Amino acid sequence: MVPWQTIQSLLIFFGPWLIPRVLSTYRSIRSRPQSSLRPVSPKTQLALTVLFLSGLAALLSTLPLFQPKNIFRVTESRLQTPGGVLLTRLKALRPLTSADERLRTIFDQGGLDARLLYARFGPDALLNCNFCKPSERNAESAYLLYAVPALLIPHVLHLIALGITTSASICGVEGSRWRVQACIAGVLIAAAEIYIVANYDNTNNQRSTRVSEIDFLAWKVPVFRGLAIAAFDGVLGWVIWLQATGRAFLTPPPMAEKLRDHGKVLDQLLAKTRSLGVVKNGIARDAELKGKVDAYWRKDAEVMRSVLEEPEVLQAQRAALRRIDPVQLDREAGGFVEGILSGVTLGAGS
Repeated sequence: MVPWQTIQSLLIFFGPWLIPRVLSTYRSIRSRPQSSLRPVSPKTQLALTVLFLSGLAALLSTLPLFQPKNIFRVTESRLQTPGGVLLTRLKALRPLTSADERLRTIFDQGGLDARLLYARFGPDALLNCNFCKPSERNAESAYLLYAVPALLIPHVLHLIALGITTSASICGVEGSRWRVQACIAGVLIAAAEIYIVANYDNTNNQRSTRVSEIDFLAWKVPVFRGLAIAAFDGVLGWVIWLQATGRAFLTPPPMAEKLRDHGKVLDQLLAKTRSLGVVKNGIARDAELKGKVDAYWRKDAEVMRSVLEEPEVLQAQRAALRRIDPVQLDREAGGFVEGILSGVTLGAGS
């Protein structure tokens, strides 16, 4: 495992650079006004649910219920304990199984090397690896090749969960913006576990004289793996939630997304314009409706004329006219007319 001195050195080296940035990010999140926040979309809620289930499964996998029984810890025996004595102690606690008898045979034939492999790779590797023998010279490499697929299965499932969470079509754009970082982190967790198991040193276990001194790596690795995956899923879910609610990590959407959104708005506007044209044509063709519309506009003109003749309104109009720049108004009106005419010209040309 990673020595505590190495962790201290990393904290001393990266702490002065990392801590101020974490504090500034926390202050920016706390100081963001509530009016700028937005609710979490249903797709983002799905992403957070997938991460929650993934982290919960990782935490549950650390429980002793989901790990094989360690006969040395159950019987409180040293690695050097003879196989017969080990099974006698185990028989006093529970009925023996065929797997227990096979383990005794392997321990008797492999000696201390078999026990060290048991502590490193667990009982499944010793019982089910058909091309491995503890007494062989390259036994550690052979057992490692057998154990790697079983070690990778939880990480493959975790990467599938990350792929669902960061899929734009399934869980929205908030999670998809972290797809690369999430996949790299998931691969790094798997690589770290394989590296720890492959480079494990059995020296301390060879010298152990008490069961409390034995480092059972096969039972430690699932615990650290589950904690690492659960912690990463929690951090990723928190980051996605911050971004989805507008609290932090706000990034402008890509140009393709902007164009797609603008296209949707234009399609809606075109549909409304066509609907309005249909309504206007229906009104123009119906004499009764057309009469009601004409009566409305005549009434509106009378009301507006009476309003504009009020002394207060006339005074406000004169004051507004005195503040208007005629040159600027002429320039703006010319630009407005040119924009309309250019649009008409382009429409006719197309």
